[in-house]
Amino acid sequence: MEEDFKVIIVDDEPEARDLLITLLDEYPNMHVMAQVGSVDEAIGHIAFDSPDLIFLDIHMPKKSGFELAEALHNLKINSQIIFVTAYDQYAIQAVKHAAFDYLLKPINEEEFRKAITRFQSVKKTKTDMSKKMETLLKTINNKPRLRFYTRNGFIFIILSEIIFMKAEGNYTKIYLLNGKEETVTQNLGQLEEELSANDFFRVNRSVIINLKFLDRVNRRTKVCHIATGIDEFEFPIPPEQIKILETLDY
Repeated sequence: MEEDFKVIIVDDEPEARDLLITLLDEYPNMHVMAQVGSVDEAIGHIAFDSPDLIFLDIHMPKKSGFELAEALHNLKINSQIIFVTAYDQYAIQAVKHAAFDYLLKPINEEEFRKAITRFQSVKKTKTDMSKKMETLLKTINNKPRLRFYTRNGFIFIILSEIIFMKAEGNYTKIYLLNGKEETVTQNLGQLEEELSANDFFRVNRSVIINLKFLDRVNRRTKVCHIATGIDEFEFPIPPEQIKILETLDY
């Protein structure tokens, strides 16, 4: 007789939750106890249902999936986690390093089945789960960050949280994954020099993008498109920059 497992889905995109529910219908022993759209909603359900498995989106408004993982660790809740992510290559590496499973959006059915098979074949122990969580949190908390100067002092920003930077006169406005915008006193040229080795690229005179969010480039319209899974942006890009982009390994 197959062992039964309780599942909770945490994702701010209703379509993503619906797809996971549909895929899980193939597994009679996987019981979806709740599907929620935010970290705050999830914590109550997890504390009540004690799920065996959580499908957890990484980038969500207000609080990220990593913040929920940290909360569960602090509460000594030992659910297994399969992270779901659209673009964050750093997150994938963190998940790999901690030996957790992950799924890329859009979810591939074959990869989903492999993840479920791995989950069902793993002997889940509290000790193993605790070690995995500690490794994951240590990894994600070591994200590279950089000091940026403001009119009142300076701030530190995690580089992987930057979507793009745009010139504002002699200043630069930085757009972040959490929806915040920070104005710093370094001009775009200075930032380009500092970030040249960190997967950032100047697409035109006014904008530097984080290459991990680059979705597509249209040669005909001379436009590049970036996407975070929540927001999308388009910027003009001249032919010479398109040619340079084509030579980069990212």
